[in-house]
Amino acid sequence: MTGLALVVVAVVLQAAGNGLLSENLSGTESLLLSFLAFGIATVVFLGVDRWRTRDAAAGAGGRRLPPGAGRALVLLNVATAVTFLSFFWSLSLIPAPLAVAVEASIGPLILTGVRWRTLAGAQRTGQLLLGGVTVALAVAAANRIIVDSTTAVSTQLFGVAVAAVAGASAAGIAVLSYRLGELRVSPARVTAHRFHLTYAAAAVLLAVTSGWSTVDALGGRAGFLLLVATLGTALPLFILQAGLQTTPPMKASMVVSALPGLTYLAASAAGRQGFDAVTFVLIGGSIVLAFAGPALISVLERRTAAEVSA
Repeated sequence: MTGLALVVVAVVLQAAGNGLLSENLSGTESLLLSFLAFGIATVVFLGVDRWRTRDAAAGAGGRRLPPGAGRALVLLNVATAVTFLSFFWSLSLIPAPLAVAVEASIGPLILTGVRWRTLAGAQRTGQLLLGGVTVALAVAAANRIIVDSTTAVSTQLFGVAVAAVAGASAAGIAVLSYRLGELRVSPARVTAHRFHLTYAAAAVLLAVTSGWSTVDALGGRAGFLLLVATLGTALPLFILQAGLQTTPPMKASMVVSALPGLTYLAASAAGRQGFDAVTFVLIGGSIVLAFAGPALISVLERRTAAEVSA
């Protein structure tokens, strides 16, 4: 399976988990979800990484990181913590389709800005247009969701700001993951070590806010959160990591921008979100653009290469 296909599978699984959490998550539960999801991912993939490198053929050198990989992993820890703690917090403030729309849609635009000086003229125009249309569709759909929501406007605006921080940091995850792939660091090792700051920060925040004292009162909700943490977050994150390490960041971000639409459909199917035809059309457009985007970027890259060689 190609890297881009793995990103697609991961996005579908994440959308299903997000749909179940739409307007169905408190602030304390968002921290507990972060602790469970990223703690589970770390424990599982630490074991996977050790199993893969325990053979004598790997030797001591098999466990050493290539030069530059350690710094990239530290930065990935920071980006991951900011992204997911912010994102799960935003889910406790605003509907999941809105949170995902804000987070996922700004990634391509941010990456275009970061790479602006390295892009040729046609690539700049094309990627800027793709990023702008993606954001416009997401904002239009988000506006429909806000109008239909009963949450206070001030709370929704704050939730949108938190989701935007998550989206900006998520763009950094794509860049750092691709860099680690170039350095030939395995997805299992990256997944084993990228979440240390995230689960640790979630545990500390739970302690500071006295959230741990309320965990026992969750009852069956704790089991529900554990299930979503495992199948809706930990598993797709490993699949996504494997895909990101072999997929150029802009193409990966375009596919990830399908998350708002898929989350909306999942939330509607789960009864967590009312269905609206206009919102469906807007989000459907974002899905089509997300999956057509990588192909359009490839066309721009080939055209630029042809112009340079000529």
